[in-house]
Amino acid sequence: MRCWLFFNREIAPEVPEAHEVMRFQEAARALDIELLVLKPSEFDLVVDSKHSWSAIYQGRELYKPDLIIPRCGSETSYFTLAVLRHFERQGVAIANSPAAVESVADKLHTLQVLAGAKLPIPKTILGKFPADVDLVERELGFPVVVKKLRGTRGAGVVLCNSRGDFDDLAALLDGATAASDFLFQQYIKASHGRDVRVLVIDGRAVAAMERKATDGGFKSNISLGGSALPFTPPPEMAELAVQVARELKLDIAGIDILFDQNGYKICEANSAPGFQGLERACAIDVPELVFLAMGRKFGLPVRHSERWEQAIDNAARAMFGAMKKPDVSELLDELPEPLPLAPVPARKRRKPI
Repeated sequence: MRCWLFFNREIAPEVPEAHEVMRFQEAARALDIELLVLKPSEFDLVVDSKHSWSAIYQGRELYKPDLIIPRCGSETSYFTLAVLRHFERQGVAIANSPAAVESVADKLHTLQVLAGAKLPIPKTILGKFPADVDLVERELGFPVVVKKLRGTRGAGVVLCNSRGDFDDLAALLDGATAASDFLFQQYIKASHGRDVRVLVIDGRAVAAMERKATDGGFKSNISLGGSALPFTPPPEMAELAVQVARELKLDIAGIDILFDQNGYKICEANSAPGFQGLERACAIDVPELVFLAMGRKFGLPVRHSERWEQAIDNAARAMFGAMKKPDVSELLDELPEPLPLAPVPARKRRKPI
């Protein structure tokens, strides 16, 4: 199996998102997958109806891959989307699709899709400056959450506890060049400093962790010092996460869910979720689950890994250990099964890639 992973930064220890990329590289080696990590910005797009395949990267032609995994997340640019669409139209399987990545990169678009599906979300107002404080107070009340349309790992999110705090922040944002790229959002008091990240792969909730702030703040992100514990979501929470992924057409999704007084609220969805904390908390191999699930979904030749059975067993016990055995069996029946260990002909490699 030949796979490309799109990542627009350097793979360096100081880059937070690089850890997940290196984990994909490790899993690819274990599964005998030929994985290239490529920067979308380094492609030259040549659109021509006369040719069936075109991939020029750093001035060289590349072979057609079996699968592309985008890991650009909220930093996905128009150029990256154009590159993804280019290969989608040439018949390459992509997890997640360009349309799904684009809709999730924009937090308001995500909420619009979920609201249209009648799924529970915090009431939200698109920032307009000068801000109508009366409107915000009437519709959302205080405290109110202010967040950027695009952001990750808790960056660009603040809590305004009072009208005075909001007035000060609004005055500051009014002078910013990107002031319109903000959301004002209902504060969910019952979930202060606490949420649940559910990992959904190919329509199945395969793992979940509860994140808690350790400093008394309202943000629970692991990257900001929050703690993570394995969490067995109630059936309605797991189903909600699966519904969110389905509505957003995400093959791989990290769904963040808030606790509300009468149930749950969807905080946001991630098309390239970080999973360092999730792997530690739940003792699972996320890249291996992704490769095997996408291999089954798209009919790709993924070899059986010696660790596969253990990974599935760990994922099932971490997620559904409290359930009855028949339910676990049904889950295992639905999860990707290893392909037969038939000899796979070696592929000739061409320089430079």
